[in-house]
Amino acid sequence: MNRFGLVIAFCSIVMFAAGYLHAETKSPEGKQIFDKNCSYCHSMTPPAKSAPPILGIALHYHEAFTEKEKGVKHMVKFMKKPDEKDSKLEAKAVSRFGLMPASALSEAELKTAAEWLWDSYDPAFRSPGSCGK
Repeated sequence: MNRFGLVIAFCSIVMFAAGYLHAETKSPEGKQIFDKNCSYCHSMTPPAKSAPPILGIALHYHEAFTEKEKGVKHMVKFMKKPDEKDSKLEAKAVSRFGLMPASALSEAELKTAAEWLWDSYDPAFRSPGSCGK
């Protein structure tokens, strides 16, 4: 592997570890709900699986809402009944990944997961801008 490849691999590992460790400091119940129900499609950091990474979603929610309570309420509503007009992601992300299916989780589980997602926000994270792929 050339030097550039090694640098890219190292940076990817650091980004993944930072995002994972950041999320680990939040609600263990929310993380468990994520691991059991959401991690099949959502990674914590780029590269994306079949849905946008959590740190990117958290970034967009923090851009859209200044209050946790309002952001969490919106996330719960969206996860119960996803609608493109209510998405807080870039239009390119919705075009690339489509909308998630409606969640069958309880209201309490959705709220716990949404609070964990909100708290997973990392102000140092910058979207790689790869939704156009």
